[in-house]
Amino acid sequence: MKQVEATPSAERERILAAAYAHNDVLQPGPLTDPYISVSEDEKLRSPKYLAYEELLRLTGTDAIGTVNYPRLGIALTVYHGATYAVISKGVGHMYGTSLPVGGPSTRAVLTSHSGLPNAKLFTRLVDAQVGDQFWISVLGEDHYYEVRSTETVLPGQTESLQIVEGEDWVTLFTCTPIGVNSHRFMVHAQRIDTPSADAGGPGHCRWWANGGVPVVGSALGSRGGLCGLWAGRRWWGGCCSRRPAPAGPLAARSGPGRSRHTISPREIA
Repeated sequence: MKQVEATPSAERERILAAAYAHNDVLQPGPLTDPYISVSEDEKLRSPKYLAYEELLRLTGTDAIGTVNYPRLGIALTVYHGATYAVISKGVGHMYGTSLPVGGPSTRAVLTSHSGLPNAKLFTRLVDAQVGDQFWISVLGEDHYYEVRSTETVLPGQTESLQIVEGEDWVTLFTCTPIGVNSHRFMVHAQRIDTPSADAGGPGHCRWWANGGVPVVGSALGSRGGLCGLWAGRRWWGGCCSRRPAPAGPLAARSGPGRSRHTISPREIA
């Protein structure tokens, strides 16, 4: 907790605003399947990729958040990129997709290994069901999602990873079947209101605790209550900061008026 608590609120807001701005101008292109190879930018650690790695970064930790899926027993730290090292210890954010900070016209894609002898990671992801709920925590904000569909696809089949204008989606995926890894199992989930404390919402996993290792904490408490309405890039209300929507260029770029971006499929040999 010390990294977040030691960061002034104004600095956290600046870091988040930079992430929203990144998502605003993101032009998704072909994705590289991390279980076959990493993207050229990632491999070469290009200036563009290094700039990406600075987004959502706090001094003292290389984590950018956590994904928490209680029904499947998943509570894992999220890191930049999807290198073998990253997806063998936690969840990788796929470079070239929206950062997992929520907002209209975004889709963050997160992935991790299955079936490793020394770590469960996303091994149980194949048990995901429509209607399941999970949340992603980033810089003290908790974004809740509900599973709308699951699918099994071949590597390179990315049509379902398109951004839907005005909507906030997250896709979790892993290799399947375990030990064969010929396909990819995808879980597509859409943003929902934060479950209220009175409804017995799930506990939170604070990613900044214990040096970046997820620690499941108490129930919703004072952070409970329903989320508010979209305002700029933020989901303002009970689950996030209670302050006015951002003004200026960031707000002007936001909202349903954005053009729809898509990710082109890429067959990977």
